[in-house]
Amino acid sequence: KKKKRKLSKEMAEKATKELEKMQLQEKAEVKYKEWLKKKRAEEAEKKKKEKEKEKEREAELQEKKARSEKIFKEWLQNARNKPRPLLYGYGFPHGKSAGGADGNSYPAPAYCNPIPWKPVHVPPPKEDSVFTMKKSKRPVSCQSHTSSPVVIYKPKNNLCVGSLCRKQ
Repeated sequence: KKKKRKLSKEMAEKATKELEKMQLQEKAEVKYKEWLKKKRAEEAEKKKKEKEKEKEREAELQEKKARSEKIFKEWLQNARNKPRPLLYGYGFPHGKSAGGADGNSYPAPAYCNPIPWKPVHVPPPKEDSVFTMKKSKRPVSCQSHTSSPVVIYKPKNNLCVGSLCRKQ
């Protein structure tokens, strides 16, 4: 009898444990389904917002394009109606640029100085100041501007070309 009671008690405990497990699994499944539903709703909302933003951006771009097209057309109309400057006074034959480099193709100067140019008088340097040593390391002979160029004289009977020159 005791064994039977013990067995039945153990069986009841096992059944209750299994029942609890089943209930826990069902609860977990329900919670998972709720979470999944929530996540899918969030994703759908996110996609919807992105589509809305994309449509907004597209509309903005379209509006900008239309506005720029309109402004360009206005500018084109104004450019056609704008009076052109006369080219006859600038030395162009028949009012058109010849493109030559003879000086006639340049436009008239925008500004002309009324005072003619005069050269500035610079006194010639004194002989003493030429030979004075400056703060460089060169000798005085290198700094003198009046020195004659050095000419090296070679006799014509000793002509050499590169490495073909031989000493006799």
